[in-house]
Amino acid sequence: MIRSVLAYPDQLFSFIYLGLSWFLSWHLRRLLFSFLYPTSYPRDLILAELQGCFVSLLRYPQARRNATKIAATFGDLSITDISKKLPQTKIVRDKYKPIAVRIIDLTQPLEPITDVTEYPIVRIFVSWQGSPIGSVDIANWNQPLSTMRLLQVIVQNLGYKLIEAGYLPHPEIQESALWRMLDRRCQLSQLQRDISHRLPTCVPVSVVIASCDRPDDLRRCLESLTAQASSRKVEMIVVDNHPASGLTPLVVAEFPGVILVNEPRQGANYARNLGITTSTGEVVVLIDDDVAMARDWLEKLIAPFVRADVMVVTGNILPRELDTYSQRLFEQYGNGGLGRGFDRFEVNGSWFQESWLYAVKTWLLGGTANSAFRASIFHHPQIGLADEALGPGMPSGAGEDIYLFYKVLKAGYTIAYEPSASVWHLHRRTMAALRRQLYNYSKGFVSYHLTTWLQDGDFRGLVAVMAGVPIWQLWRVRERLLHRYSHPLPMIFLEIIANLSGPWSLWRSWQRVKREGRSAPYIPTAERISLDQESIPMTSQSHVEGLQPLGDICLEEVDSHVC
Repeated sequence: MIRSVLAYPDQLFSFIYLGLSWFLSWHLRRLLFSFLYPTSYPRDLILAELQGCFVSLLRYPQARRNATKIAATFGDLSITDISKKLPQTKIVRDKYKPIAVRIIDLTQPLEPITDVTEYPIVRIFVSWQGSPIGSVDIANWNQPLSTMRLLQVIVQNLGYKLIEAGYLPHPEIQESALWRMLDRRCQLSQLQRDISHRLPTCVPVSVVIASCDRPDDLRRCLESLTAQASSRKVEMIVVDNHPASGLTPLVVAEFPGVILVNEPRQGANYARNLGITTSTGEVVVLIDDDVAMARDWLEKLIAPFVRADVMVVTGNILPRELDTYSQRLFEQYGNGGLGRGFDRFEVNGSWFQESWLYAVKTWLLGGTANSAFRASIFHHPQIGLADEALGPGMPSGAGEDIYLFYKVLKAGYTIAYEPSASVWHLHRRTMAALRRQLYNYSKGFVSYHLTTWLQDGDFRGLVAVMAGVPIWQLWRVRERLLHRYSHPLPMIFLEIIANLSGPWSLWRSWQRVKREGRSAPYIPTAERISLDQESIPMTSQSHVEGLQPLGDICLEEVDSHVC
């Protein structure tokens, strides 16, 4: 920059503008964000770059003086003298940062590139019917490249080359047609993987259902769960979160082989954590007791686990009925009820850093009403079990699933959304029930952000509570007054009151967990001595029924299913 200013003094202000813009948008912005939330780039390196900016202001004049002394001693160096050393420099650089080379023909279905974990950069040569179109470099940071990532990069960098080459007709729709064409190839490759690359049947799965006095919903859920078309070992665990009522055991007794676990401590995460620590599967599926699913749901949900980087999979949550006004109103709530659309997507550690007004927008990823987890994450030191202070049954109201997603992304892993693995959810039939639900959601939304700030040092959580949530609520009120937003004003005001009560509710939840204790830690199945009642990690308040008949066969089956 200094050299350019000296060489082109008439462009002084242009270079000053460029320098200040770069300094503010790159160095200071990254430094500020490093204090607001955890980032993958260490702060000491950001400070080192910042220091280099100031030091370099004096280095160019010094370098010119040094060059003058060298020229006086050895003579002026010509361009040809310098160029003789360029090949050697290039070889050293290539050895330091190798680049993988791969070829993709767009007339064939797109497939993920998984054999590039030893390379930080992948160069993709793209062709059409064997004719090269161009190349793109993708910084994959030693991670596999998904079809979604390939599609995005190819369209953004080479899409217009396809159009200019005349591969697509009708200029007014060429760009959208290109997207559809490549997306169909992604879908085709996905269908092929669904057939030939399913998760091996030797991988055991545990399905955990937390239930609290909803016998009719639980019966319907277990009926569809036991009818799943799967040849793998599937362990079904129901956690009774209100054993005193005696309603849940009567339903579970109708389904032989289903394990019943009692957790008297109120709270969805208390119940789910007990089910997780009881489970023996390599994949743990969490669902609510008020959902039903098709016979092929389970295999579709767990299929993405064939990729080693995927730690969580969520599925679509569709309404079972929309008969009442409250059900229709809930389906319009937020981003469209509980559903997250019909397009596959995935996020990873880089997505963790994209938001600044909120902590990570994990509520866009789905929920534990339809989700699957690689069991090893519950033993991960940065993830662990779900936070008992969050979720239904606690004063905080909700936020238990989105905070678990937050920790997975913070640890750098991938969460995939699989829309074909759909469940049918029974929305609240009455307005009173819907008001209670949205009140808890709104408390939980604030509790989630406060938890990311207080437990993870993520200042975006504080920014969200102080600015993001109020701005969003004011926007909703304005849009409703202008008749551009369908949510009723009384419901919006109820949610604002719930937002305000969020901090107090979270503090009450912490006090309850302090009194009742945390869940016992998850112990990997391979480290458990036996699966009898004494060896299953439980608190003294918990009780397990129905495990003894399964205990004699679980160890043998798990050992025989190692693959």
